[in-house]
Amino acid sequence: MAFQHGKNTYFSLDATDISSYTDTSSLERAVENAEVTTYGNDDKAYIAGLRGHTVPVGGPWDPTLDAVLIGADDGAVVAFVFGPEGNASGDVQYSGNCLFENYSVSNPVSGRVAWSGTLRVTGSVTRGTV
Repeated sequence: MAFQHGKNTYFSLDATDISSYTDTSSLERAVENAEVTTYGNDDKAYIAGLRGHTVPVGGPWDPTLDAVLIGADDGAVVAFVFGPEGNASGDVQYSGNCLFENYSVSNPVSGRVAWSGTLRVTGSVTRGTV
């Protein structure tokens, strides 16, 4: 079994590598199951519905990164690549297209300025290797 360290994670948005500005990211999958319970049942029954994916991402804020994010947050669909193993030959990566769902910058008085956002995947996510 080959466990991986998070420090090697690769993330690109709109064909721009933002890994050096990112310290948290994940790929979250949810299925909207439809209830199909009928009269006479004591327990609920479901059928599988549509899948959806979100990609929460964030890290230390930087003006260069901010320009990339603002440019990608124009309402257009942009590509993302999430590589939990990194970006070397043979590494697993997930890719797809997304829209910005939210983007925020936080400024705590006793800490670093940070950014966070959520990308909403439109369409499917592809699992492949570099």
